[in-house]
Amino acid sequence: MDNTKTPSRQIPRKLQLFVFQRDRWLCRFCGKPVVFAPALKYLQQELLESGFKDLAYWRYAYDRHGAPLLDELAAVIDHEKAFSLGGPSTIENLNTCCNRCNMMKSSADSEAWRHKHRARKIKAKYGEPQDWDGFSSVFVLLAKRNPSRLKPSESEWLQLLTKPALGLTV
Repeated sequence: MDNTKTPSRQIPRKLQLFVFQRDRWLCRFCGKPVVFAPALKYLQQELLESGFKDLAYWRYAYDRHGAPLLDELAAVIDHEKAFSLGGPSTIENLNTCCNRCNMMKSSADSEAWRHKHRARKIKAKYGEPQDWDGFSSVFVLLAKRNPSRLKPSESEWLQLLTKPALGLTV
């Protein structure tokens, strides 16, 4: 029996949050603002409880029909050198990515993929987003309203998002 431990693909939430905040909740490939999925889950629940119907804000599978915003812009972590190719889950090898770019890139080499899929400069009247948080503050607001409905992973996100500083450095 082989007792060698294979590296885990699971990236600690604290490290994920650090990467999202370091990258200012912007996709490193296309530059678009990304969205923190749990925020849309609880926003949809709030709206459903208020009588709204047929909402497509959140679905476990970020599909075009049930969660079109997440299908495109869900905040995900991407490995600069793919995990499947031996890339480590270290701060230096992790990037914020939108779901779309992450799915398109798959395990391709990041530099080659960037060269092949050049991001267009986003033209914005007032420049790049400065204070975008991916709706993580919306998640904090809604999660605090009813903490008993949170799953353990969401409780962990809530704890991390309400701490002043993560204390990680590059």
